[in-house]
Amino acid sequence: LVAIYAFGYFGERDDLGRFAATLLVFGAAMCGVVWSDNLLALFVFWELTSISSYALIGFDNRTEAARNAALQALLVTGAGGLALLAGFVLIGIDAGTYSLSALSAAPPTGATIPAAAVLVLIGACTKSAQVPFHGWLSAAMAAPTPVSAYLHSATMVKAGVFAVAVLTPVLGDAGPWVPLTVGVGTVTMVWGSYQSLR
Repeated sequence: LVAIYAFGYFGERDDLGRFAATLLVFGAAMCGVVWSDNLLALFVFWELTSISSYALIGFDNRTEAARNAALQALLVTGAGGLALLAGFVLIGIDAGTYSLSALSAAPPTGATIPAAAVLVLIGACTKSAQVPFHGWLSAAMAAPTPVSAYLHSATMVKAGVFAVAVLTPVLGDAGPWVPLTVGVGTVTMVWGSYQSLR
């Protein structure tokens, strides 16, 4: 639906092929995030969503606002992705596997798992625009309407929530996982409510 709307929205632009290709790459990357049963594969698709969202947010690169918003989104979500990777590596080293199925069946309990939990949550919070990593999302509204609709209301910000849901069976017993998840979610909810009333 977004692609169909986009062709009417953009009209007779000569770069619609680039837009459609980038949109498809982003969609494929999101499918990869959802379907991955391996933490390292999940990371690759995770970062591919960051890179393709950079291209989509900055699609109208003639405006400085779009270029700046695209760069901000890439830097925040890319840095979060590196934190996510560090957490995944700690999990894999401790458990001896990167398989989500195996990790869910036998959650790791080593000394590095609490640190891994914090790193994974940082990655998830950057992607889902939780406080204090939320600034990139409002800036990204400089993107064309079809991009905003696709990335922000339907897919990309949900990736962080999805990661938390998928990894809770693996990291739920790690000390900081539940308090940080609830705490960040509560602060984000209160901050968002406050901002909506201003």
